Amino acid sequence: MTDRKTGLRPVSRLQCLWLLTILTILPAAAAENRPDRSTDGAKAAPPSARAPHRRLNRREYENTLRDLLDLPGLAVRDMLPEDGRAHGFDKSGDALELSPVHIAAYRDAAAAAIATATASQDSPPEPVSLRLLPGAQDFFKLALVEGDAVFLRDGKYDDAALPIIREPLPHKLAHYEKSGLFPYRHSVGVFRRQGSNDHFALFFTEFTAARPGNYRLRLSVWSFQWEKGAVVPPAKPEAVSLHANDRLIGYFDAPSLEPKTHEITTWLNPGDKLLFTAASIPPARVYQRPGRAAEYVGPGIAIDHLDVEGPLHDSWPPASHRRLFGDLPARSPPSPADLKRLLGGFLSRAFRRPATATELASYAALVGRRIKQGDSFQQALQRAHQGALCAPEFLFLAAPAGPLDDWNLAARLSYFLWDSMPDEELFTLAGRGQLKKPDVLRAQVNRMLDDPKSARFVEHFLDEWLDLREIDLTTPDGTLYPEYSLYLRDSMLAETRAFFRALIDDDIPATSLVDSDFLMVNQRLAEHYGLERSGGGAITGAAIRRVPLPAGSPRGGLLGQASVLKLTSNGTVTSPVKRGAWLLREILDQPPEPPPPGIPAVDADVRGGVTIREQLALHAADAACGSCHAAIDPPGFALENFDVIGGWRDRYRILPADRADTSGYAKGPMVDPSCRLADGRECGSIAEFRKLLAADPRSLARNMARQLVVYATGAGISAADRDELDAIVDRAAKREYGIRTLIQEVVASRMFLEQ
Repeated sequence: MTDRKTGLRPVSRLQCLWLLTILTILPAAAAENRPDRSTDGAKAAPPSARAPHRRLNRREYENTLRDLLDLPGLAVRDMLPEDGRAHGFDKSGDALELSPVHIAAYRDAAAAAIATATASQDSPPEPVSLRLLPGAQDFFKLALVEGDAVFLRDGKYDDAALPIIREPLPHKLAHYEKSGLFPYRHSVGVFRRQGSNDHFALFFTEFTAARPGNYRLRLSVWSFQWEKGAVVPPAKPEAVSLHANDRLIGYFDAPSLEPKTHEITTWLNPGDKLLFTAASIPPARVYQRPGRAAEYVGPGIAIDHLDVEGPLHDSWPPASHRRLFGDLPARSPPSPADLKRLLGGFLSRAFRRPATATELASYAALVGRRIKQGDSFQQALQRAHQGALCAPEFLFLAAPAGPLDDWNLAARLSYFLWDSMPDEELFTLAGRGQLKKPDVLRAQVNRMLDDPKSARFVEHFLDEWLDLREIDLTTPDGTLYPEYSLYLRDSMLAETRAFFRALIDDDIPATSLVDSDFLMVNQRLAEHYGLERSGGGAITGAAIRRVPLPAGSPRGGLLGQASVLKLTSNGTVTSPVKRGAWLLREILDQPPEPPPPGIPAVDADVRGGVTIREQLALHAADAACGSCHAAIDPPGFALENFDVIGGWRDRYRILPADRADTSGYAKGPMVDPSCRLADGRECGSIAEFRKLLAADPRSLARNMARQLVVYATGAGISAADRDELDAIVDRAAKREYGIRTLIQEVVASRMFLEQ
């Protein structure tokens, strides 16, 4: 039966269960039956492996399909179950179980991917070419008639369209559509962005992507200050965002009064709608204010138009189709030699090593059977492709215990630094038996780190190591932290990723993890951090850039970054316990013991009657709690000057004493960041605490190396690995424990080169 969503006949449930049975015997089969492809004369493998075989996690599966099929924006991750975690990462074989639910999900994801990759017609589809005017989109129209947006023409309010709205209009939107007011063909000025607790969303309703592919977008925007009907220069430039449904495309500058056109090429999937957000302005609800737009004073962002063109094709059939069918006509069966060539190329890439004669014969037989049963050649070959994407050889990273052969080394390297399959250069080196040569391996690490695909490693590694994946577990209280926005949140994540990227690119020492002399910020973060007040100079625009750390700034390193400070807080208050435990576990490799059962959590008083320090002092007086809190609390206290969203504070923010008062927060008690560490050292500020941590560079480097080894190999560090871990750090000491150097030394280590 053909799947209506994908057009494919999916692999049957019986076949999937058969594959599941095969997976249970995979380790033995890999060790006993797979031929040794190494070329260095290695001795027989030992009987057990340090890093057991494991399946691909959700990110790796999606990335591998994207690279295998040349579909850079393919989205199948959400079709797969969540992955388990062990040793702090979702790459560990100990946590990546496999069940019939997984197999069914892989079957559906594979079918969707193959259908997306296959050209369904002989000639390329005519690309869409549209100019989307904001005044012709339903959500913009609604904002215009309510007063959250205004009609603009030639840089000023368009009185000829409609008088400035000062009170509710007498009719519904449909009346004004019939009257000829819409579609409005000029610019629209927007006063409101989507807040965290409302549904204000400006979709371009006239366009929905019908076909997958790259689309060219051209967005024209500018910013202004609205003064009760007058358009004047704004106090600062603003920023906008574009999303494809809930996926961020990017943030773009909206300069003062002068339109700027941004050209973006992005992948869109069928069903994607484009969403515009006036990202940097407040979530002002002008329609709720007296006088509405006629009396409003505040920033605005104008959008002139959004042009959409695509999908774009350099050739036809597209590269994804040729990955599956080569250049053969889709409607005529190939010769046995052509079929063998097609299957051999696809299976060898999918299985990340040369396909065996047995595998080729098995998949060729499947194609032959399907053709005899009435499938076209294309349908039959699609079935074979889909089966390969559900096969153990694709789903699992597995190798015999002992030294990795070149093929398995290429896979371990690519899933470490790219979260995906090897590319052609790695395949070529593996086929020649050259990849294990130290100089070749070092050159490949540098090449791969310099490749744009290494952004996957940076994002995934930081999400897992630093827990950035948890940044949205809490939403800051809107009364206490009204400045929080999605733009600020995305800037937080971008800062941490750009910072770690800089450490890799410039091989910056591991001490910079806690005490750097530079920041990676944009205008929004510069405002949030008060950099201009600290001498950081004018920083404008949405792009993240490197700036020197201003003298006297409390920032620098991970501990001053808002992303880390937010995810170690909750929505209303900071927690020295949570922050201290996080720092001990993720930065210092001194994970605290879990709390005894039945011990209640300590929640700060958001009314400001009792400080968190006073509450923790009472809590730690209990003998069952005191010893652990002596280690956990001091690092957390050192970070207390940073609030829930990473802003600097000298006083706590508290809710008003009158619970009915929702006008804003009040100033509470003074913050005391002083602490006495478990080893007796004392510090009175975050600056002093940062220096104490940086004074032990080897410990910071050793923890970094440990995190990288676990991420790269999918296995924890055992007692037998500790000497090798120390050797990695010893070798990196010659280059001051640079982050790129640590990555190179991890790859050169026995733990990486052996299974």
